[in-house]
This record gives sequence, structure tokens and C-alpha cells, in this order.
Amino acid sequence: MKLTAKDIMTTEVIWINEDSSAYEAIEILVSLNVNCLPVLNSNGILTGVVTETDLVYIDKKLNRSSYYAYGELNVPIDIRVLNKDLSGLKKITVKEVMTKKLITVKEDASLEKIIDIIINKGIKTIPVINDSKVVGIITRKNILKYYLR
Repeated sequence: MKLTAKDIMTTEVIWINEDSSAYEAIEILVSLNVNCLPVLNSNGILTGVVTETDLVYIDKKLNRSSYYAYGELNVPIDIRVLNKDLSGLKKITVKEVMTKKLITVKEDASLEKIIDIIINKGIKTIPVINDSKVVGIITRKNILKYYLR
């Protein structure tokens, strides 16, 4: 039997609307202990994902001036500047900071393909779609849970 995305995906998908605030996304990620949220538009179509990384680096992603380049590092100029900028998290929409370049799979994607994406693309969470609608989500934990069966 060929194992597919449908066999291991989580079907109760926690998602967020693209017009929600970055603050709301952080609340969901932290309270539900997830690392990524699919982002849907008002028609329920997947338009991106918002990850912990997107939100941790929100200042840099929005090209704020509170960082300066020091070699390959971006160093905060002053923590007071950073705190002032981050107080506006309720005004920043998920759409502004989400990852738009998506890697998704369909329900019939093989486990081998999913593992290949996770390893070679460095993706932690993969939305499973059917006609541009999210029907499930696969994380590395889903695969590990399968291994324990």
C-alpha cells in the first residue's frame, strides 16, 4: 500500500485570515503551540502561510530601519526602537508578513515526496490542498507519529 498525504495529514487545520493582525497570529501560534498557520483570503483560498520565522523577523521583513548590517548579521540599533516598532503589531496584517511562495501537496502525494520536500526544501509544515482549498496539513510530527504506529 502506497502511503499518501491523506493517510497522515491533520484534517483539523488551524488557519488565519490574511486581514488578521500579526498580533493575532502570534497569539494563535503561542497558545496552540503550532509553528505555522495557513493564510486564507475571504473566499477561503490559500494565499500564503505565516510562520514563527515570519513573525520573529517581522521588523526586518517589513524593512524597518531598526536594524543595521554588521557583516551578515542584522543587529538591533536600540532595543527601545525595536519595542516601539513592535507595539504596532496590531496594525500589521498577516498579508504583509506572510510567506507567499508556497509549497503544497495534494492528498494523493506520496510519503516519499513529502519527506523529500521537508528535507530538501527545509519546509516544516506543508498545506494539503484540493482545488486551492486547504483540506489538511502535514508537519514533521505527522510523519514521526506514523513511524510510531
